[in-house]
Amino acid sequence: MHTENLSTWEKILQAATELIADKGFKETTMKDIAASADVSEMSVFRHFGSKKAILTAIMKQYSFEYPIENGLREQFTWELEHDLLLLAEMQYHFNLRNEKAILIRFKESKNLLAFDVDVKKDPSLLKEFLVRYFDEMYTRGKILKADNEKLAIYFMSFNFGLFCNKMMDVYGPITAISKKEEIIFGAKCFARGIQQ
Repeated sequence: MHTENLSTWEKILQAATELIADKGFKETTMKDIAASADVSEMSVFRHFGSKKAILTAIMKQYSFEYPIENGLREQFTWELEHDLLLLAEMQYHFNLRNEKAILIRFKESKNLLAFDVDVKKDPSLLKEFLVRYFDEMYTRGKILKADNEKLAIYFMSFNFGLFCNKMMDVYGPITAISKKEEIIFGAKCFARGIQQ
């Protein structure tokens, strides 16, 4: 864990993210977090107050807000295969950067619900963005008429599946095909299936 140049708050959050992703929320203690962050237990309490506050902070820190509004849209050419590849790569690499937080979302879904953490907001924003994209592509005569919400959900699910397969590589890869090749192939197949 790289902690150089991090504030105490960041060190604690990074340590807690690693521990909760690996051991689970219930099994991770404030003492564990303090030891891993190389700070005092009192410092952990002073910065966060409780494990619940730490879990909530993890979900906020590792925002699942996809960078669709930060320059991605400007890279669109309105050529289906190009744009879908761009979107697929964005989603895959974004998920890789947030791998530990995604594991926590899976493992701690009941706690997140109990703590009233909204885990649907950001994926819903990506879905809405994709629906608007597919609506525009239909208007431009580039894709067939379809239920664009279903297209968006399927596209998101396919790309998330590639990320999940990568997470399973700890047991050894199931294929020699690179993730880059899988992403390109998937975007091409998806484009061919819906283009006009």
